Amino acid sequence: MNEASGSTNRYEPPGPDLSLAASALARELHHQIDDRFSSDRRKFRLFHWMLVIAVEAVLLWLAVLFGVLAVLALIGLNLGFAVVLITVLARIGAARQDTLLGVLAIAAEKNLALAPAASAFSAQGIGRTRRRFLRLVDELHAGNTLTGALEAAPRLIAQDGVLLIRAGEDSGQLPQALAIAAKYRASRLPLWLAIAGRFSYILLLLVALQTIMSFILYFIVPKFEAIFGDFGVSLPQATILVIDLSHSIVRYSPLALLIVGLEIFLVLTLPASLAGWNQFQIPLFDRLLIRRHSALVARCLSLYVAAAQPVTRALGLLSQYYPTRWFRTRIKRANSEILQGQDWLAALERHEIIRPADAEVLRSAQAVGNLEWALEEHAERNERRLAYRLQVVFVTLFPLVVLTIGFVVFVVALGFFAPLVKLISELSA
Repeated sequence: MNEASGSTNRYEPPGPDLSLAASALARELHHQIDDRFSSDRRKFRLFHWMLVIAVEAVLLWLAVLFGVLAVLALIGLNLGFAVVLITVLARIGAARQDTLLGVLAIAAEKNLALAPAASAFSAQGIGRTRRRFLRLVDELHAGNTLTGALEAAPRLIAQDGVLLIRAGEDSGQLPQALAIAAKYRASRLPLWLAIAGRFSYILLLLVALQTIMSFILYFIVPKFEAIFGDFGVSLPQATILVIDLSHSIVRYSPLALLIVGLEIFLVLTLPASLAGWNQFQIPLFDRLLIRRHSALVARCLSLYVAAAQPVTRALGLLSQYYPTRWFRTRIKRANSEILQGQDWLAALERHEIIRPADAEVLRSAQAVGNLEWALEEHAERNERRLAYRLQVVFVTLFPLVVLTIGFVVFVVALGFFAPLVKLISELSA
């Protein structure tokens, strides 16, 4: 047998998949380019941080030069800048999340690979966000699930979206889960941002009033009291009330500072939390939004109902991965009762996951075979009612806050103006 014929019978191992090799080479080059320019981005950011430090140094110098008023103005300026920056970043991050969810939903609906869709979207980010997108693409190319890839590249999608994706993968309804996540976030995000903006505005008004009044009552009132004591003039009742208020503020200054700090904390975190930009849950305020949790549970349950899978499987997943701890505890207790043979709607109602009226509607829908539709409507109705009620509360609260601020300003102004009139009248007599 000649060499040519022998070569035809010789076993040759299969060659490498050129498409996978090219894809891996492209990703490696992409990482090298990103690492090459990351130092330039760090220099760019370092320059801006140096600029911020220089501005702060100038402002602190002005504060030392002009006194406490400049310090208060500096604090107010920094707080306002921080609120504007966080609000803008929250809107940008939320818009990026919604776009990513929409791209992934379209790809999953058309049975396309998710990695190319995420790779095409990765050009939208810069810096750390871009590296997270590239990590997501790498995880998807490596064969990881979408949930695992999102856990490896966190903060690309909010926790409620990740939970829906996890439920969709577990129930085999991933395209539907992505579509639901993209739809309800895109429809509700402007409303939640508007609510967060109104609430932040009210809190900023309160913080500004408390800061100005604390300065006046702590620094001005004692000097005012000493001056009138030297003249031997008795003070009017309004001025005595203001002086007593200043003494109370000094006496309970730790509590007053705690209240102001809590208000500043809410101002800085509420827009980002409601927009889904950060992963932080506000402990006290979050319990007022129980309808949002009920809506998210209903959406996850609808995926399992659509796949004809038991509710206990859905609640078992939610009891492990629900992002809010106190609500996850409720789900665990309800699921344990259901596993012991109790009715699942009665268990959810008993642990205040759903309301009694909603439980009756879902029970009727289950009897006629429309449970999936009823769960989706339940979720939409709960979020809509919560948003409208919050709007009513803020519309009612805003005039009351303005009137309260006006009344406090009037009392303080009267307390400072009345003794001046009395002092002038007695000196002239």
